[in-house]
Amino acid sequence: MYIYTERLRLMPVSLELAQTLMKNPLAFYYKYQMPWNKNWPHYGLKAIMPIYAEKLEQDEEELGFGPWVIMDASGKRVVGDIGFKGRPNNNGIIEIGYHIVNSERNAGFASEAVKHLCTWAFSHPEVKGVEAECDQGNIASQKVLINNGFSHTGKSGDILLFKKEKKVDNPKPDCYKEGL
Repeated sequence: MYIYTERLRLMPVSLELAQTLMKNPLAFYYKYQMPWNKNWPHYGLKAIMPIYAEKLEQDEEELGFGPWVIMDASGKRVVGDIGFKGRPNNNGIIEIGYHIVNSERNAGFASEAVKHLCTWAFSHPEVKGVEAECDQGNIASQKVLINNGFSHTGKSGDILLFKKEKKVDNPKPDCYKEGL
């Protein structure tokens, strides 16, 4: 399964890919014939990968509700990653997070990826809302959320809280394709 946007290709991290990224990230670049970016995967993604892999081993339906790789549309370079911190809770809420590698920042890739991944999430009937946390000093990330229809809903210390609610039942987006 992939999500294609005008400039990006989003690919959910499968169990096989999670294991590759944990054991030998360079093998990912070799498999997809991309130039190595020493800044990806970043430490935060590496830290959650074992937990995510374990969830996938227990439940294949977890695919898509974890990390996704953001590549350029041609699949020739890694732009960053985006994803959810698990399946929706009892209220139908999921939390999104994203990271764009330094060399790809300030080009609108985060906004584009957030838009399309939220559309994908809202195509699932159990998803009622998407939340995000953002450091108070991270103005660029706050703009990504606000430009994607998120509302500022609160604050916890130096962390700002944002939420986007599902407006109507969304069909699967046209850019959603099956097949890994």
